Amino acid sequence: MVISKSTFRSKLPNAKTTIFTTVGHLARKHNAIDLSQGFPNFEADPKLMGLVTKAMKAGHNQYASMQGYYGLREIISEKIEKLHGRSYSPENEITITVGATQAIFTAITAFVHPGDEVIVLKPCYDCYEPAIEVNGGIPVAIQLRAGDYKIDWGEFKNKITPKTRMVIINTPHNPSGRIFTKFYGRQTSFW
Repeated sequence: MVISKSTFRSKLPNAKTTIFTTVGHLARKHNAIDLSQGFPNFEADPKLMGLVTKAMKAGHNQYASMQGYYGLREIISEKIEKLHGRSYSPENEITITVGATQAIFTAITAFVHPGDEVIVLKPCYDCYEPAIEVNGGIPVAIQLRAGDYKIDWGEFKNKITPKTRMVIINTPHNPSGRIFTKFYGRQTSFW
């Protein structure tokens, strides 16, 4: 049986090539260092490789539970409590993912339903909008001001509706690097 390309329909027909793909291609084409994704240009430390091999031989080579390896969740819980005085249950409040993109997709998938609106600060990390759309949500963009990348809080307030299900704010902001803080009642930035 031959399956033609036209048999498959994308859930994201308007998704464009990401900036990371574009930069990676240009870096390879011009033999440049690709700073967009942090690809290492060196071998892994032999000590690390030895420790990984030792752990695998000791049986730590099976799939973890859906929330991630429990021992790691316990250590993270202890560290958060030690550093920040906050207590989180490794049983049901901490999840380990293979990276930030999976964590973002998982969080959006868990909370966003068809028709829900999600406020994103533009420019934004390129996985936000496709993850919102594939889950039937509607991205609601708020453009940060070029230069200082401040949020227009009046516009922010006006974009919140009864359909707003989520607001995505990360600090430092990706990709601008802007750090959002509250200092004497006003937003400021520390670089």
